[in-house]
Amino acid sequence: MRSLIRLILVLSCAAATATAVLCLAACIGGATVDEPETPAMTHDPVTLEVDGRPGTYHWHNFVDGKCEYCDETTIFRQEQLKGEDILTTPVPEEYRGTVESFEYRARSYYTEEVHADLLKEGQELWVTKRANVYLPAGYDPNDKETRYDVLFLMHGNGLNENYWFAQGEKGDGYGEYTPDNTCYTGGYGTTNVLDHLMMDGRAVKTIVVTPTLYSPAESEYGEQFAVDRSDPAITTSWWKEFKYDLLPAIAKNYNIYAEITDGMTADEMDAEFIANRDHQAYAGLSMGGTTSYASVWMECVDYISYIGTFSGGGSAAPEIFDMAIAQKNGKFADYNINYWFVGAGTSEQPEVFFGFYHKFLTQVNGLVPGSDIKNGDNCEFCVTNNTAHNYATWITDLYNSMLVFFQK
Repeated sequence: MRSLIRLILVLSCAAATATAVLCLAACIGGATVDEPETPAMTHDPVTLEVDGRPGTYHWHNFVDGKCEYCDETTIFRQEQLKGEDILTTPVPEEYRGTVESFEYRARSYYTEEVHADLLKEGQELWVTKRANVYLPAGYDPNDKETRYDVLFLMHGNGLNENYWFAQGEKGDGYGEYTPDNTCYTGGYGTTNVLDHLMMDGRAVKTIVVTPTLYSPAESEYGEQFAVDRSDPAITTSWWKEFKYDLLPAIAKNYNIYAEITDGMTADEMDAEFIANRDHQAYAGLSMGGTTSYASVWMECVDYISYIGTFSGGGSAAPEIFDMAIAQKNGKFADYNINYWFVGAGTSEQPEVFFGFYHKFLTQVNGLVPGSDIKNGDNCEFCVTNNTAHNYATWITDLYNSMLVFFQK
């Protein structure tokens, strides 16, 4: 019996020793369930500085409305609009907006710069251009008492005014609406998103104008006036068309807050647009996003108080950012930004676009990150999950922008 008891004790001790060794090895190897191999990343919610290390920054990663790195909360979404009613399903007919084509005359400013040697003294190149105009449900052109905010929504490189509302046919680069290709090839669904947001009261009823960067002077003056449409320099001159031609034409023909009539002087129109800047916005994708820096931040902050930059800035010359920051802190110091929304997709190197945003966040006076617009927040950078340089990213950015535009 004693021998049996001694054998049991020896085996028990051996088993306990083996268990202790295994546990020690697990702890030394860092493989325990309770202790992660590396500490979770943290960052400051305002400067976005990572773990107190200057020079390292990271955008918020919002999960169910809260950043996983800090306590910052948001009203914005990071999950793409995909297969949801807001994108794919029209609202009841009485809540549907309409899209119409609008024709206006504008100078081809960029063409004049490129081909100055071909121009006679004092010659100007004027062309006929088109934009598409979304009018929210209930818009009545004869009701001059009801005024609407206006958003100018720009396309990207190689596209045109038809992109956002998919006015093109199959083969024009916009794709066709099919169950397997729902809303993701270029513009199908934009009207649905706007209609749903305005019907639900999540967005202010807004006129949305989709112009084009390009002013094809060759169509009226000959092929010798053709220009390189992919040249990013186009984005630095678009502000002239916006201020002097497009915005006045829209104001004369639609019921926006700025009231422009024939016979007004340039100074009188300028004063009217400045007085109503809180009702005027700009947003653009890709090259249109670059335009937000090269034209809007640079020259239009006195006319525009809401800005959207969707996957934009990569084609801008480095000095553009410094110049735009200097303009805002100098010439436009007295003009506040009501909201600036910046977005990108996870598969398009979002750190590049975040770098531009962070430069402005830390150097432009008066920018306060966050989505609490009633408490003074006026900018945010959001990454859309599982999207690239495509419509899936940009329609989500537009959705987020409409949650804050014109709501201060």
